[in-house]
Amino acid sequence: MKEFFQAKTIAVIGASREPEKAGHIIFRNLLHNKNLKVIPINPNAPEIIRQKCYASVLDYKDKIDLAIIAIPSAFVVKALEQCGKKKIKSVIIISSGFSESGNFKDEQLLEKLAEKYKIRIIGPNSLGLLSPYQELNASFFRQLPQKGSLAFISQSGAIGAGILDKSIKDNFGLSGFVSVGNCLSLDFSDFIEYYNKDKETKIIALYIESLKKARGARFIETCRKANKPLIVIKSGKTKLGELAAKSHTAALASEQGVYESIFKQARIIELESIRELSNFSLIYTKLGKLGKNALIVTNAGGLGVLASDVLSKSGVSLPELPAKLKKSLLSAFPSGRYNNPLDLLGDATPERYKKVLDFLEKENFFDFYIFLMSPQYMTNPFEISKVFLELKKPALAVFLGGESFDRAKILLRDKLVLLDDVSDLSILGKL
Repeated sequence: MKEFFQAKTIAVIGASREPEKAGHIIFRNLLHNKNLKVIPINPNAPEIIRQKCYASVLDYKDKIDLAIIAIPSAFVVKALEQCGKKKIKSVIIISSGFSESGNFKDEQLLEKLAEKYKIRIIGPNSLGLLSPYQELNASFFRQLPQKGSLAFISQSGAIGAGILDKSIKDNFGLSGFVSVGNCLSLDFSDFIEYYNKDKETKIIALYIESLKKARGARFIETCRKANKPLIVIKSGKTKLGELAAKSHTAALASEQGVYESIFKQARIIELESIRELSNFSLIYTKLGKLGKNALIVTNAGGLGVLASDVLSKSGVSLPELPAKLKKSLLSAFPSGRYNNPLDLLGDATPERYKKVLDFLEKENFFDFYIFLMSPQYMTNPFEISKVFLELKKPALAVFLGGESFDRAKILLRDKLVLLDDVSDLSILGKL
């Protein structure tokens, strides 16, 4: 995998002068890394972004580590043959129009060329790959996410782009991203192996439509050997989903029970939605593996009740406060409700939060906090959030409201995990 992630010279076959084309975006993205030699390949342009253009990879005299093909599907076979003759061993095929659209003939030709010249291929029908630690954006996604510890391997480029965009918005970084597309050559197993050895990666997330025929056994074995958590969203579970998958990446989706068995054997955590994947990734990358004992602290009793229901169904415990602690809290603030959820009432001030949390920080009966807050008249979310910055235990928060919490969210985004709704707490049962 070295020449994909640590390539020194990259050729973009289909580099374009037109800003809206994938070939232009990929070429421009790569130019941002000053340590790379980026070669534009386009027989119809003398230069692109002040870089000399070549008609084909064969016209460039020096070694090329990686080629990215972003041209119409009718010309991809010829371009891959030229890569083979140039002894380029690593290729990303961005171009679509192959088995996912019924063009099995040309995809088979690509497969034969890959075998003949021993070329490793990502794609076709791929968004590309990104590696924040190498400052490498070999894709047509417009922005490189910040460095983090989540590696995401997706069979869908569009879903991959959505997660990349969300990672930027929600401030959780990535160690890498690969869009495997039609999995002609390299597939999930190859990149699970790579990221399992990568020191920056702590968790590996997958979006799967299907595994290629005869690759299931290797996938199970690769996942079982992994020493990092693996999470997955599997689409194409229904008949309609199967049909959609076939027209997307030529996926041959099987009965859901088969995949449930595969994931169980492979020790993979299956999630049900993009939202769950995003929340799981956000919590794990920011807080690590949490325990199963939560303490809810709220200024809104109704939110506490809703959260209790969600957590109970998810297998998360809400341990009782020790009698000695209850007595101390009642002595200091007689009006509070000191159960779990711990209700500080609607008139809770930043000072009350501070004094109560001073008591709680000395306790060991719970693993992490869940803060629930609504913008009641006496509430000062920004000042209360300053108190949360001093906490030693991990914490999540759900703020039910709008603009009242904007400043607080900005202040806390690096310290706490901020979820959008009480229902999102259900993901804690899968951590």
